[in-house]
Amino acid sequence: MFLEIIAVVTVVAAALLAFGFGGRDEQLAAIGFLAATLATRMITAEYTHVEYGVLAVDFGLLLGLLALALTSDRFWPMYATAFQLVGLLVHIGSLTSADGGMAWAYAVGLIFWSYAVIAALLAGTWLEGRNRRLAGL
Repeated sequence: MFLEIIAVVTVVAAALLAFGFGGRDEQLAAIGFLAATLATRMITAEYTHVEYGVLAVDFGLLLGLLALALTSDRFWPMYATAFQLVGLLVHIGSLTSADGGMAWAYAVGLIFWSYAVIAALLAGTWLEGRNRRLAGL
């Protein structure tokens, strides 16, 4: 439960920073992250087997990030999309485990790559805020 609270607080803090200091791309990504976090929290996930609901949410976020990466003039959405793709591959890799013995690796893999996606957003927000300050905006 404690780790879930940390995850939600991290996403909310990143979103607040994106809305406060980021541009349109950072804000769109923050909306996607908040929606994905809310949808994932609504799914009862035990991570003892592949969670198809979480897989669907992660795939939806991947599509949103991919659309953002293809239309953005910034670099960070490409990194966020790549990290999200690796997180999606954790789901697919867990499908190969017939006995479900990879539960710990499955959960840790999803958590690790979700933080990498958030880190990409934070880097993009920081760079956008810095560029705005340098431009006097």
